Amino acid sequence: MTDEPNDTAALPTVQLRDAVNTLMHTVTTLLEDKASPTTLETALHSHDALLDQLAMLSLDGSTLAALERIEQFITLCAGDYYQSAAAKLDEQQQNRFISVFARRLLALDGLGPATARQLFQLGVFTPEQFFALTPKALAQLQLPPATLARLIPLHAQHSSLTRDSQTS
Repeated sequence: MTDEPNDTAALPTVQLRDAVNTLMHTVTTLLEDKASPTTLETALHSHDALLDQLAMLSLDGSTLAALERIEQFITLCAGDYYQSAAAKLDEQQQNRFISVFARRLLALDGLGPATARQLFQLGVFTPEQFFALTPKALAQLQLPPATLARLIPLHAQHSSLTRDSQTS
């Protein structure tokens, strides 16, 4: 008697393979400098679908780190696209684009859509880019004073937490 895989066990494997293939295809397209809103959204949605499917499994740190890097790459491509195409987008399209691709920035406590838009326009697309700014570089960003007043403590708090974790 041979052990044949049953259909219920194969289904997640097929879905997982399809998610990996879709993500691989869209990321390859982005690597070839062929970014479009459709390709960017497909890449992000396929990333999310893969992450959701993998969440049902035990993920190791390296898998999560790889998926995070892929999401960051997609976000950076989206940011580059946004900077080049923002003038062609109406306000509703800009808001939608930012709500989709600035979600990592929007996840920061105290940072809303207007600030995410301003940061996107200035070339800051991810929290990593934001926190990598020196305090001087942050202060020199062409942002309204009220926005800077909210961002400077957020940046300083992260810098303090980073320093504390490195000394522990």
